Amino acid sequence: MKQILACLSPSPSNPKILHAAADLARGDRELIALFVETPAFSRLSGKDRQRLQENTQEARRLGARVQTVSGDDVAFQIAEYARLSEIETIVLGQSDFASLQRPSKPTLPDRLAELLPDAEIHVIPDRRRSIRFPVRRERVGRQRILFDTVFTVLMLLAATLIGLLLYRHGLSSSSIMMVYLLSILLVSVTTSQRWYSGVSSVIILFLFNYFFVQPRFSLKVYESGYPVSFFVMFLTAMITGTLANRLKRNAQQSAETAFRTRIISETDQLLAKASTREEIMTICARQSSSLLGREVMLYETDGKSIGRRYPWPEDSAAGPETPTVLLEDLAGGRVGPLIYPVGIRDRLYAVLCVTERKPLPEISAQSTLQSILGECALALENEKNVREKESAAILAENERVRADLLRSISHDLRTPLTSISGNAGALLENEARFDPETRHRLTKDIYEDSLWLTELVENLLTTTRLEGGAARIQCHSELVEDILRDAVSHIRPDSGRSIRIAPLKEILLVRADARLIVQVLVNLAGNAVKYTPPDAEICLSAEREGDRVVISVADTGPGIPDEEKERVFEMFYVGKNRDTVGRKSLGLGLTLCRSIVQAHGGTIWVSDNDPHGAVFRFSLPLEEVPEHG
Repeated sequence: MKQILACLSPSPSNPKILHAAADLARGDRELIALFVETPAFSRLSGKDRQRLQENTQEARRLGARVQTVSGDDVAFQIAEYARLSEIETIVLGQSDFASLQRPSKPTLPDRLAELLPDAEIHVIPDRRRSIRFPVRRERVGRQRILFDTVFTVLMLLAATLIGLLLYRHGLSSSSIMMVYLLSILLVSVTTSQRWYSGVSSVIILFLFNYFFVQPRFSLKVYESGYPVSFFVMFLTAMITGTLANRLKRNAQQSAETAFRTRIISETDQLLAKASTREEIMTICARQSSSLLGREVMLYETDGKSIGRRYPWPEDSAAGPETPTVLLEDLAGGRVGPLIYPVGIRDRLYAVLCVTERKPLPEISAQSTLQSILGECALALENEKNVREKESAAILAENERVRADLLRSISHDLRTPLTSISGNAGALLENEARFDPETRHRLTKDIYEDSLWLTELVENLLTTTRLEGGAARIQCHSELVEDILRDAVSHIRPDSGRSIRIAPLKEILLVRADARLIVQVLVNLAGNAVKYTPPDAEICLSAEREGDRVVISVADTGPGIPDEEKERVFEMFYVGKNRDTVGRKSLGLGLTLCRSIVQAHGGTIWVSDNDPHGAVFRFSLPLEEVPEHG
């Protein structure tokens, strides 16, 4: 995609340049608003800083991607960015950065034309005033001024005392001058204003002349060459102080750049670990506050209304009230400099409000903030997509389960219903012809098929209620032995099979819904009756294991293969014995057992019985037996 670069500056005419660049970028071109942060910009007045904020917001409203670079040479920084980004069209105004060059030097368009001979440079004429730097004095606290003044005086005094000591020991004047230059370096690095080093450079000339130039202790000079030496010393001191100040500013810019880079890196790492919307919102608020050094308030929104608030620091005040027209302002692009949208494309997820309005954040910090908010918006978009994907998967799984349920029910109900209707019809039509034994057999078949249907419907309804959360579990203190006896009484007797309860070693109480636990035991024992030979033995037992009670249903049948042990509790899974034993099954009994046990906070599993058979075990929370004094 082709790109158009527009220079971003505090100039009053900068919106005109931005609109002209936006007109050129219509279609398939991307608009980039580039801001070059030079040391001179640190001395902008509050009014010009506000205008720079407004120009930045206007650039974003026009759809521009705001970028920031740092350096002393504006033309070189613009040219390098354009070259690396393969930008061939640049739009700037006559007043942009005009004061950064001397009248004798080439203008910014001329420098760009020299550095980028193949670029297309559009210069927008402007008759309004340009920005001049510096336009204000930096406001420094009285304590800082006092410290800088005292420090400067002490440095000059210390340099003079050291010079007197060196002079007494016969060292040359050049050595003493080096001491003064060192003091100027220390003053330039330590003080907050540039003029301290300039004034110090003038003072050291008088000090050096008074104490170390013949005639001493006067400002007279005998030798004709000393004025030239003084002038050279003054230039050396001024250049040394200027270089020291420049190095200090560069070090500050490097530290700020490293800090912003660290914040972005931390944000990426934290977002990579975040999995919920709340975590992403909290990270967004915390990292924004760390970057700006201010209290912030993140308002969650659905694009129409304001929702939950995420203040940072968390223990800070509630922050400013949300403007009633905030979302309308966002939609219309009239957002102030202290309100930032968190969104991607046409979707708005949140709004970041900076609580402290003064001083305004630097443009470079705001550019980094936009990157953080963009990363958070992308993380919120991904989280939303994951939730939608999971919801779609759940819906697909529910649809699959519903289809399997209907298919299984329609298949498994056909046989017993056909048998019931056939046997009932035969009895109605030929009751007088059938002998008592035949009538008894047909009636028994109808009864067994109806019991199977009743059991199927009960399991299906209970499973549906538990899975949907509609069933209410009413837990009470229940005696385990009573639950076992009640379950055995509900199991239909089958010829040849022995169903017994193993004696309990102690009195056991559980916290459970006795009705549902009886249903679990009936299903487990009923399966044992179905899938074991007539001479099999079925044993119900219970024992204490720590703070749990483990109830077992063991049989001496053929057992369950290892590959099926993990699947027998799945819905609609009936195993390989279904066809061999000739029994009808929908595969819901063990699923229901698992749901009931898990609803009680327990677990259920199956293992092999010794020497053969299967053992189904499940655990329930133990209820301590009350003591009676």
